[in-house]
Amino acid sequence: MLFRSEGSEPRVSSELDLMQRNIFRCVRIIEDLLDFSRGKEVQLHPVQLDRWVALQLEEQELPDFVGLRTDLRAQATVLLDSEKFRQAFVNLLQNAYQAIALRADQNPAQGQLTIATRRHGSRVEFSVRDDGCGIRPGTADKIFKPLFSTKAFGAGLGLPLVKEIVERHHGTLEVDSEWGVGTTVTISLPLAQQEAVANGKTMISR
Repeated sequence: MLFRSEGSEPRVSSELDLMQRNIFRCVRIIEDLLDFSRGKEVQLHPVQLDRWVALQLEEQELPDFVGLRTDLRAQATVLLDSEKFRQAFVNLLQNAYQAIALRADQNPAQGQLTIATRRHGSRVEFSVRDDGCGIRPGTADKIFKPLFSTKAFGAGLGLPLVKEIVERHHGTLEVDSEWGVGTTVTISLPLAQQEAVANGKTMISR
């Protein structure tokens, strides 16, 4: 449901916009709760990671205060459940937007988001880096705990859900953050085996 605010008085338009944002937030919380409680089976199929990331970014509408830089040079194929991994990626992007917005309150200059991929031995590293507010000291060891959140509005399932999805892809997740400087989230995934790439087969991971 979208509220139409065109032609409304400024005060009414502002209230309608606020209602709409809160509805979207509620929907995201409900979706995260459902996804976290559902079965964890994923269906993996060969995906060229650089191309996949570029396609996902084409579908995203970046906030005006975020500048995007990409460095996609993995040139490698991994096994993904595209829909579930997209959910993890979008969660990371939204976290980055929010962190940049919080820092923008103190520094109005445009924030920077960097998406990078690279091959590292038998694995591929995929990173999302922002120059937002960073993670507050004393909370870094809690960010993967379900229902823990530093936000005024949220269920605290964003990063736990991302971690769960990554682990179902036989990957690992690392977060490097400095308060007031920014955060880098790095996902490491195994390269797809040649026989899986050749056959384009689907594998089920539980």
